[in-house]
Amino acid sequence: MTQIISILFVLVVSFLFPTPLHHVDITLEPEPIVQEPPPPTPEELILEDMSVEQKVGQLFIFGFDGISLNKENKKFLVDHNIGGILLLSKNISSETQLKTLITDIQTSNDIPLFISIDQEGGPVARIRWDSSLTKAQTSINTAQQAYDDALTKGKYLKSLGINMNLAPVIEYIYDENSFIYDRVYRGSREEVIEKSISAINGYTEAGIVSVPKHYPGHSDTSIDSHYNLPVVKIEEDQWNEYIKPFANVLSNTTVDAIMVGHVQFPNIDSSPTTVSNEIITSKLIDDLEYTGLVISDDMEMGALDDMDTYQNIAKKALEAGNDILIYSKYMNKHPNIQNDVYEYIVDEVKNGNMDIDEKVLKILRVKMKYNIFNIN
Repeated sequence: MTQIISILFVLVVSFLFPTPLHHVDITLEPEPIVQEPPPPTPEELILEDMSVEQKVGQLFIFGFDGISLNKENKKFLVDHNIGGILLLSKNISSETQLKTLITDIQTSNDIPLFISIDQEGGPVARIRWDSSLTKAQTSINTAQQAYDDALTKGKYLKSLGINMNLAPVIEYIYDENSFIYDRVYRGSREEVIEKSISAINGYTEAGIVSVPKHYPGHSDTSIDSHYNLPVVKIEEDQWNEYIKPFANVLSNTTVDAIMVGHVQFPNIDSSPTTVSNEIITSKLIDDLEYTGLVISDDMEMGALDDMDTYQNIAKKALEAGNDILIYSKYMNKHPNIQNDVYEYIVDEVKNGNMDIDEKVLKILRVKMKYNIFNIN
């Protein structure tokens, strides 16, 4: 009897409250929010109007012979849309001459150039007529002195029209046999880091793009990379300690450009650092979260001799993470190297084998940040 009553109850409920054959959901979906794309940045607007040749030109800092810009040199700058010039001692004779030269250079191209120089002080100082510009890093005793020295040098360089200094050397070098020993700050690793940070801040305050160097460092080797390839046989588990000066500097101040040296770390990557994706992209850009410009040491140095054709080396260096390559003609080993690497990269970009837009955008951003040029 109880079972019959239960069945009747179910039938009555089903009759009174029938289940619809099809459930209709009448809930209104909210209108999707359409995100408007952000307006293009000034550097993106400039990039849109640049030819491949103009873009490729931004990837190079070239040197030249002479203390004036003759017709041949000026034509080369214009034809190759060069992004930067490196001034060496062979280009400098007096303050007046140097100002005139820089003015001539900057009026040659639509996009103003990086006018760079090695003015570390001590043995590497291209301008030597003022003792305040030649103080060696080895004689800097405190972080405040490092700041003051960089600020003084930077302001004077700026007054000449120079906007980039390939300095300071921020490596921790303890081996007196190192070719770079007379160019570095003295003291403990921590003291070197403090002085390096202060110097970079001094240059930045003066309006100069500081290019600390030479990542990842020449410690543990006495080989001069101007002539041969230094080899450092540290293991992977020693890497973080080895690059501590660079890692600490990057995490404690703004670094808009950094120079990569020519060194080989065979236990980490068989390729020299300049062409090593592992050393530049993985360990510098990714691991250290570095977003500034990566600039090679001079690509004509002996450390890279016989590695490959210089055209292929240039491509490998750019693909490894360098944004700018330096060819200073300081030894004139390859008279046509500047033209050859430029033309080769132009062809590679036009053929779709390389994408350089992000590199060019980074370069334009730094030039705008330091008022080297503006959108107007």
